[in-house]
Amino acid sequence: MKFSGYRRNDGSVGVRNHVLFLSTVVCANGIVHQIGCEFPKAICLEHDKGCIELGDDREMTRSMLIGLARNPNVGAVVFVGLGCEDTTAKYLEKELQGQKTVTQVTIQDEKGTTNSLNRCRALAKQLLEETAKATREPCEAGKLVLATKCGGTDWTSALASNPAVGIVSDRIVAAGGTSFLGETIGWYGAEKDYFRRVRNEDCKKQIIKIMQRRYEDSERRGMRVEKSNPSPGNIEGGITTLVEKALGSSRKSGESIIEGVLSVGEYPPGPGLWLMDNPGIDPGSLAGMAAAGAQIVLFTTGRGTPTGSPLCPVIKICASPNGVAALRENTDIDLTDIVMQGATLQSGADRIEDRLWEVANGKLTISEQFGHREFVMPTVDLL
Repeated sequence: MKFSGYRRNDGSVGVRNHVLFLSTVVCANGIVHQIGCEFPKAICLEHDKGCIELGDDREMTRSMLIGLARNPNVGAVVFVGLGCEDTTAKYLEKELQGQKTVTQVTIQDEKGTTNSLNRCRALAKQLLEETAKATREPCEAGKLVLATKCGGTDWTSALASNPAVGIVSDRIVAAGGTSFLGETIGWYGAEKDYFRRVRNEDCKKQIIKIMQRRYEDSERRGMRVEKSNPSPGNIEGGITTLVEKALGSSRKSGESIIEGVLSVGEYPPGPGLWLMDNPGIDPGSLAGMAAAGAQIVLFTTGRGTPTGSPLCPVIKICASPNGVAALRENTDIDLTDIVMQGATLQSGADRIEDRLWEVANGKLTISEQFGHREFVMPTVDLL
C-alpha cells in the first residue's frame, strides 16, 4: 500500500498542500475573513479565543494553533494576530520555524487594517503560487494518519458502517500507520472493550480518569452524560441508550491495541491506534484530530450530514437506506447493500480503503467539492 503525498521537513506527509491563514485571536478575525473572501483557495480559520483565557483554556488554544499549523496537509501558514494576545503570531512563527513555510502578520505592527490586508494579500498570492508548483512523491502507507468519526448515528452505523471502518483502521495500523478515535462523550458503555485492548495499565488509568472527570463535570453543570447522549436524532434513528451508541461507536477502532490517550492537539509519540480526549460536536472533534496530525477522516453517518473539515478530506460513509436517500449528494460511499442485501463487512471495508487511497492521492471528497470547511475551536467547556 503506497500513496503519493507532499513530504514535510519533520518527516510527515501531506495529502493536500494547503495555504493556511490562521487567526491567533478573535481580534484578527476580520483580516482573516477578508482574505478568505478574496482568495477562496486559501484556508482561512477564524475563532473566538486567544485573549484573557484561564490557564487550561489558554494552553488548549495554544496547542490547537500550533497543531493546526503543523498538520501535514498544510504546506504554508500565515499567523495573523493583533499583537497583545496570549499567544502572539510572532511566538507561533518561532515555534514552527524550519518545519514548513511560515510567516506572520501583526496588525499593531502594520499600523492597522489597510496595511495588514495588503501584506496578507501579497503573501496569499505568493504562497498559493509556490504551493501550486509542489509535486507529490511516493510514500509508504505507514505515513498515513487516519481519523475516524461518526455523526448523525443510527442503527446501521453499529451494524455496518462502523465495523467496516474498523477493519480499514486495523489495516492502516498493521501497515505501520496511525489511527485516531475521539469523541470522549461517546465512550461510556464501551470502556470494557477499550480496557481489554490497552497497551498497559497506565493507558487504562488514563481512560478511567478522563471518563470520571467528564462525568463529574456533566453533573456539576446540571445534566448527567447519559441524559444528553444519545441525541434526539440518534433516538429517531433507532439508538435507545448511550451504552448502545458507545458499543457501536467503538467498532470504528477495530481490534487494534490502544497505545494511549491523547489530549486535544497532541501529536502521538508513535504509530498505532490512539484514543483522543476531544469534543463530541462534529466540527470541534474534527478540528482536534486535525491538530494532532490527521490527514484524512473516515466519517460514518446514518442520518446524513454535510460536515467537512478545512484541513482534512472527510470521506462520508453511510449504510442507511434512509440516510443515503436523504443526503445522497453528500455521501461518498454507499454501504446499504450490507444491511439490505447481505454484502460482507469485508467488501465494505475494501470499498472504503479503495476510496481512501484515491483521496490520499488527490481525489476530492464530496465535502471538499461542496466547500464544506466547518470549524469549531475546542475549549475546556466543550470537552
